[in-house]
Amino acid sequence: MPPAPRDLEALIRLIRLAFNRLRARADALHADLGVSAGMRAVLESLAESGAQTVPDMARTKSVSRQHIQVIADALIAAGLVAPAINPRHKRSVLIDLTPAGRRVFAEVRKREGAELRCLASRLPDSGLAAALKMLDALAGALDTAAETGE
Repeated sequence: MPPAPRDLEALIRLIRLAFNRLRARADALHADLGVSAGMRAVLESLAESGAQTVPDMARTKSVSRQHIQVIADALIAAGLVAPAINPRHKRSVLIDLTPAGRRVFAEVRKREGAELRCLASRLPDSGLAAALKMLDALAGALDTAAETGE
């Protein structure tokens, strides 16, 4: 039986609340590194998937190209990423981590590892698998709705 719309709405509100709190925590955790939560997300994408174009990153994150471009420009100014020639496209450059960007992102991961261990110790183990399954199903349902125009 599918969840009641009211229950789904409550879940979505909690997801938003948790997301905003995670973003604020990431901003505070990495403030001395000059890395915002948005910058952290782009660094992570590049660390995990390698050099990418701004439009590709935007598509993957379901945000506007302009949003990612602003973040990429800030990361370039900070020396954490650099543009590179894209052999597939003359105008859309690839963005990649610099050595400084790799070092900063390694520090981000180290700090977040400690933070995750602390948070995990405050949560019950039971329910995590169900929560992951539900969020995966929600993401899939949203993808299907977007594809079908529902």
